[in-house]
Amino acid sequence: MDENSNPIGDHGRSIRIHPPALAGILLLAGLIIHLLGSHHHFHHHGAAHFHQLAGLLMVAAGVGLSFYAAAIFAARDTTKDPYGQPAALVTIAPFTFTRNPMYLGLTIILFGFAIFFFSPAMLLAPLVFFVVIDRVIIPREEHALERSFASSYLDYQRRVRRWL
Repeated sequence: MDENSNPIGDHGRSIRIHPPALAGILLLAGLIIHLLGSHHHFHHHGAAHFHQLAGLLMVAAGVGLSFYAAAIFAARDTTKDPYGQPAALVTIAPFTFTRNPMYLGLTIILFGFAIFFFSPAMLLAPLVFFVVIDRVIIPREEHALERSFASSYLDYQRRVRRWL
């Protein structure tokens, strides 16, 4: 077996985590836990409850933020792959108030679903997503950005927070 055919991937370091897939798996797991619990209630009266409206607004905001930031990356011809090589340092809005608007958007989406379903169990999804992204994915990306953009990235990192 040569060094390029390592079944673990990434030369033995770890299995690659893809943030949108992780968010989807966590959402699905949270929904299953929520539905298996006896605490869910299906309301059949016409008016939506405040938590449902708030949850939908959060999901919409998260989707909008993630897609807008992704479109900026596409326009700048740089990768959205956390394991890819960055081709551009993007520092325009929404990257002016968070260095990670796509991850922030996914976290907001997961939180919005927990609010929509009024589900304490589903609050685990945004929490687990945040911790994994913050501890595993972002530090790797920050090293790649620092290698590629040196002092420009370090200056940007000093000016703009990782999350909010």
